[in-house]
Amino acid sequence: KYALQDEWKKEKIKDLKVLLLGVIEASKKLHIFMNVREDNLNKILEGLPALKRPTISKLAGEGSEGWFALNTIIKKDDFLGLIPILRKYAQGLVVHEPRQILPLELIK
Repeated sequence: KYALQDEWKKEKIKDLKVLLLGVIEASKKLHIFMNVREDNLNKILEGLPALKRPTISKLAGEGSEGWFALNTIIKKDDFLGLIPILRKYAQGLVVHEPRQILPLELIK
């Protein structure tokens, strides 16, 4: 109660709250990366959930024309349901369990 009256302590408490919420949020999510041919990009994007929108970038280097890297954060519960579409249209799927996803926009 008294700590919240001190502005410095109040800000530190907010920082700790963000870190703890980030761990809780991350425990429910997966970060997936994959390569996708340009002609399959829309097929993947139609059914792919994300925090906001997936990140898409062109692959670099010779022989990578028409290929894109795609990464997004999804709910762990959605992953198994995505396997059929990813198997058909993606390549090189990499799955990471994030340690934290910080909801910075929610804590002011």
